[in-house]
Amino acid sequence: MTKLIAALAILAMLAWGVTAAAAWITKKKAPLALAAGKAPLHATAADQDQSMRRAQWRTVAALVFAAVMFAALFRISIGLSGQEGLPIAVTAGLSASGGLLLFSALPAAKLATRERLLPRQSFILPAAVLAAFIAFIAFVVATDLVPNLTLEKYDGVPLLLVAVLICGASLLALHRLNTTATLPDPRMAGLDRRWREISARNLLTFMSGALLSFFGMAALVTAMALNSAALSKTASASVSTPWVIACGAGGAVLALAGVVLLVLAARGALALRTAARKETLAPAPE
Repeated sequence: MTKLIAALAILAMLAWGVTAAAAWITKKKAPLALAAGKAPLHATAADQDQSMRRAQWRTVAALVFAAVMFAALFRISIGLSGQEGLPIAVTAGLSASGGLLLFSALPAAKLATRERLLPRQSFILPAAVLAAFIAFIAFVVATDLVPNLTLEKYDGVPLLLVAVLICGASLLALHRLNTTATLPDPRMAGLDRRWREISARNLLTFMSGALLSFFGMAALVTAMALNSAALSKTASASVSTPWVIACGAGGAVLALAGVVLLVLAARGALALRTAARKETLAPAPE
């Protein structure tokens, strides 16, 4: 536990140092205002490429921090739990949350007004998955589905807590996208808007995929616990077998759907520059 606390403290200091350094660099290299009559009214393709490359360093910094966090916490979490599967999932979730929090903390130009990048209907899927996840965990624990199972012994609880943490970190990152400009050059207002809209969609896809993946893993963990109980004859086969099949099959489907969404989110992030420019240049429908 001491090693875990020390690792978290070091990571917190690292995140603070990265944020402070980024704020100092941003102030030193703040873009000058465009003088009237001395600059083109429209940004060139080279200007757009340069601005988009600068914008991507925040995402790169978040990814690097998440990777460092995973490497620092992985062995410690295995040592504390004595397992391998659960620590990998929990550490990956914590690392992703840490990367999102760093992304939200890095400096960016504030917008005059808050912009809504996604419709409210976009949040129906992740909200429904999270509600179902919470209800499933509560049902398993409250109904004593698995004999002698408590909150402290149930591996589904830490998976739920990490999923909630990912949701919170994702919502903070979405708030940052809604309130700050990624491309602060006024000549790129349209491109900046599309960049943030696509980023918000990718982030929401990532959040939904993470929720489904962790929900699926919790269902699979429950299926394994039920199967162990049935084999040890602490639960009747007539009661355990249907639940083992339901939790196992349902968990596999949920986890697979989550992985598909995570892959789509990663693919969208890699193609962000091309997609933002393509949608900005696309003619408006008549």
